[in-house]
Amino acid sequence: MAISVAKYLGKARVETTHLASGQKVVTDAVKEYGGQGEYPTPVEVLAQSLANCALTVLALRGMKEGVDITGSYAEIGECEENMENHSVSKFNIVFHIKGNVEEGLRKKLEMFAHKGCFVGNTLTAEKNFTFIYE
Repeated sequence: MAISVAKYLGKARVETTHLASGQKVVTDAVKEYGGQGEYPTPVEVLAQSLANCALTVLALRGMKEGVDITGSYAEIGECEENMENHSVSKFNIVFHIKGNVEEGLRKKLEMFAHKGCFVGNTLTAEKNFTFIYE
C-alpha cells in the first residue's frame, strides 16, 4: 500500500503527496540543469530529512533523560556533491539545542543524533553535525 504519490509536473518539477495527511512536497531541479529553481531540490529535501530525523531522535533521547528541547532547530547548509558518481559526499547541519542540557548529557545526545537516526544510518555521505547549546 502506498504512503505517498510522486507526480511529475513537467519542467523538472515533482509534487509528492503524503496520502494520510494530504501534505505536499514540491521539488525542482536547479536552473543550471533546466529546472525552475523555485522549490528545494531533491538533494535539499534529503538534507532536510536528515536534519528532521536527527532532531527527532535528539528530542526522544532528551525526553528519556527528562530534558525538553522544544524550540531547538537545525540550519541545513550546502550539500557537497560528487559529480563523478552523482552522489552527495557531505551534509553540513548546525543544530541549535534549546533547554537546560547538562554537559554530561550533551555528548550522549550528539552520539545519538549520529547513531540513532534511520535516515543518517542509511546515508553513506559524511554527516558534518555541529551542536550549539543555547
